Amino acid sequence: MATVLLVCAAGVSGTFLGRRMRDVDPDLVCVVTGLDSLASALPSADAVLVAPQLASSLDAVRRAAAPVPVALLPATAFAVGGAEAAVMQARHVLASHAYRGAPTPESKE
Repeated sequence: MATVLLVCAAGVSGTFLGRRMRDVDPDLVCVVTGLDSLASALPSADAVLVAPQLASSLDAVRRAAAPVPVALLPATAFAVGGAEAAVMQARHVLASHAYRGAPTPESKE
């Protein structure tokens, strides 16, 4: 199982997206957080996905989350069928990070 933080402005849309992502991929644990509580949510994170409306904060999130991989969710993630795109984004980020030699969620101790 991998834990993915969904960083969004208020958390409402992120909560709905997280539920739909779990329906698509039950092996993902989606935790919704805002920018103000990102630091406290990071210890459990294997990856961080940032909502498109927070694109201007992406670099700050990357700095705060390092070495956890961070990506911007596509704008379509919150549309009908967008959970599939969000899961693909999460899996891509997780796989890219593992490829770079970082431990995978399955190999964490």
